[in-house]
Amino acid sequence: MKINASFVLHLSLFILLFHTYIYAQSFQNLKIYQADDSVKISYDIMGGRENDVYKVDLEVSPDGGKNFSIIPKNAYGDLAYGIPRGQNKYICWEPLKDSIELSGENYVVQIKGKVLGTSPDVEFVPVTGGEFMMGDPFDEGPANEINKHLVRLSNFEIGKYEVTNFQYSKFLEKYGSNKVKDGEFAGEVMVYPMDGGLKFFQGQWKPDVGFEYNPVVGVTWFGANEFCKFIGCRLPSEAEWEYAAKDQGRKVRFGNGQDFALSTQINFNSNNDKTFTFAEKGENRNRTVNVGGFFPSKLGIFQMSGNVWEWCQDWYKSNYYFNSKKDNPSGPVFGIYKVIRGGAYTSTANGIRNSARSFLAPYSDKTDVGFRVVKEVH
Repeated sequence: MKINASFVLHLSLFILLFHTYIYAQSFQNLKIYQADDSVKISYDIMGGRENDVYKVDLEVSPDGGKNFSIIPKNAYGDLAYGIPRGQNKYICWEPLKDSIELSGENYVVQIKGKVLGTSPDVEFVPVTGGEFMMGDPFDEGPANEINKHLVRLSNFEIGKYEVTNFQYSKFLEKYGSNKVKDGEFAGEVMVYPMDGGLKFFQGQWKPDVGFEYNPVVGVTWFGANEFCKFIGCRLPSEAEWEYAAKDQGRKVRFGNGQDFALSTQINFNSNNDKTFTFAEKGENRNRTVNVGGFFPSKLGIFQMSGNVWEWCQDWYKSNYYFNSKKDNPSGPVFGIYKVIRGGAYTSTANGIRNSARSFLAPYSDKTDVGFRVVKEVH
């Protein structure tokens, strides 16, 4: 069997023989032992970039490594999404709770690590179209979102992550300008230098150090729109954005599929003077984080609530919900402002709800506004 591993450990554990395969070169000092009815694993994530986050998977083979058919359900610790670099990481697995009694010498434990959000290309998640009630299902928001109405959407694909500083810098390198070159919006500035975003240095646009895989900020609507056009895509309509944030139209409050907001799960300003029944006071990071920094939704989409507001295709109209068409609504024909959705690290829990609506002039550049991409499915 071919193993792409930095090292392989063979450890005798009572009557168990565990082989541990580490696929990411940054994983070191792995140890495994048995404690009562649990299997405990410790490891370090070293090297790489300071702000890298990982998806760590645990798999078990009952046949000496031929087939990793057991995916532990009762395992916890530094496992799954958003695991940062550092030492003394741990995983605890309780196999009896998974109805698995480990005996013999053929069990193999495999740990795999993948750095999240670092692809130079946009990664997509398929979204099956359908009908849903657009608007605030909890009747908590202001007048511009309370008129719930039925919307029907076609299939589409949406960016798994917000577009990163790294991806946008590569686009600018190929495009050759930070202004729209031609068409309706020719001459409009696409992006401005910004801390936590891009910097213009020695004739090139480069990500701010340490923010390479954080969402691009300082980008105008014109810049977001031109990026999408350049890769053969477009910005999401407001309806598509909300449908995806609601896990294909479910009644759910936040973009991670939860109805309660925690700062350990969403990057928002949870340390504020207001008290919300659907949030807990916690950390205010006061900056963007890696686009893969928290658990995704059930659809596999990351951070549709918090981190940065996201530009949508639509012009904004406060009462549009009262007269929008049912099939694939795309917003008013014209307007002054563009829709932004999702809230940001600067927002309270109220502002990061799936149904919360806001707007900006298309030429605006902000430290807390970015975007993600939609691809049409024909």
